[in-house]
Amino acid sequence: MNNPFSHTKQYLAQLKSIEQQINQNQLQEAARQLNLLVKTQSHDPRLFLLGSRLAEAARNPDGMLQAARKAHELGPQWPVASIHLAGVLARRGEAAEAMTLAAQAIEQATAQATQASLDTELLTKAAAVAQRLGRYPQALQWLRQAEQISPADLSIRYKIGLTLSYGGEPASAIALFTDLLLQQPNNPALLSARMQACLSAQQTTQAIRDGEALLAIEPANEEYQFYLDLARGLTPQTLPVALVADLVDADAARLGDPMNVQLQRKLPGDVAQMISQWHPDRKGDVLDLGCGTGLLGASLGPIEGVLVGVELSGDRIEQAKHHHVYDRFHQVNLLDALQATPADLYHVITALDVFGYVGSLDAVIPNAYRILLPGGHFVFSCETGADGAADYALQSTYRYTHQPGYVQRLLQQAGFEDIATEGRVLRHEAGQPVQGFLVTARKPPPKVRKRSTRPKKSDLPG
Repeated sequence: MNNPFSHTKQYLAQLKSIEQQINQNQLQEAARQLNLLVKTQSHDPRLFLLGSRLAEAARNPDGMLQAARKAHELGPQWPVASIHLAGVLARRGEAAEAMTLAAQAIEQATAQATQASLDTELLTKAAAVAQRLGRYPQALQWLRQAEQISPADLSIRYKIGLTLSYGGEPASAIALFTDLLLQQPNNPALLSARMQACLSAQQTTQAIRDGEALLAIEPANEEYQFYLDLARGLTPQTLPVALVADLVDADAARLGDPMNVQLQRKLPGDVAQMISQWHPDRKGDVLDLGCGTGLLGASLGPIEGVLVGVELSGDRIEQAKHHHVYDRFHQVNLLDALQATPADLYHVITALDVFGYVGSLDAVIPNAYRILLPGGHFVFSCETGADGAADYALQSTYRYTHQPGYVQRLLQQAGFEDIATEGRVLRHEAGQPVQGFLVTARKPPPKVRKRSTRPKKSDLPG
């Protein structure tokens, strides 16, 4: 970076101190010191890069992007600012600009004859941007360049293996992971990566061996058990929490195109209209399971009741807070949230585009019935399973489909009435619509006691 900014020992020590405070989660002190420096060095992009990292630690995605853009604006030829902004944009699904900036960062570093070690770091960061956005050939190209610079770096080879696996070349990934395991036997990350690649390549025997080896190392690991069940031909009842968190992040990038954004907003908007029809006085308490970035709340607006969001992703909760309509959030698995909620509490429960992460609804639907108030509504969406498929099935994308008949049966068994199912397009993948259905059901209202028909005394004969 060609800049006139201070490089005195004292100033650099202050920058290092702020960085350490962010890493140690001492965010208030880091913000205080950063604000003091900005007053005198407002054109130093390093300060805004630290500001972006501070916003990330504070789970403020909008602040993170704003500071990253400012750092790049002040240091447009600084590769570190370019690649950081690319990473922030990739997390938000803004693919075109993110990829352009990642390539730009590499070009800048090459033109400035930056040290080889920094080139490797930039290349791996750029590859991470491409991988997050599903651009696996480009990610692989950048990782191969990094490998040429640092051929002894086993972490780069590991990332190449992951990219091959995700990019549809599991056989090549298996060979690479096997070679790495010869150098690092029983390494859990390598065993897990090879097991998943073996599943993709339908090499179930090796996948079972790797899964059993992993559970011998860590018997209580839900993710290892999940993949081992798949290798044994079983359908896990639900996804492990760690895998859901990864898929949620991936979805943020995958669903960032305009068509999916439009669909994502339409479903919450339609459900918000339903709630308004059910409660025209806008009085009622709503539980939004898998609230995401709060699109239902944004569509619904303020209500004379409580709106509670349940979401695993802290970043998404922070985005949902910006709508200023949710009363509180619970960062927890929706299954745990349902089980822990007292009975007869909510007028409406919603679960929009979230049951793709949940297989069995055997406990979900009865619990939803239990915690709804009499007369309350349950509204949710599912992805439609293939004809003749099981009640719930796990796809290669690690998302579940459900059969409408299975859902209808559970709702009836739980006691719901006025059950209605409407076909919907939930999203687009590889240019094709993903078919699903929206379900509404009502918990029966309280029975009204009939007035006595006993005749009046004056009506009695004699």
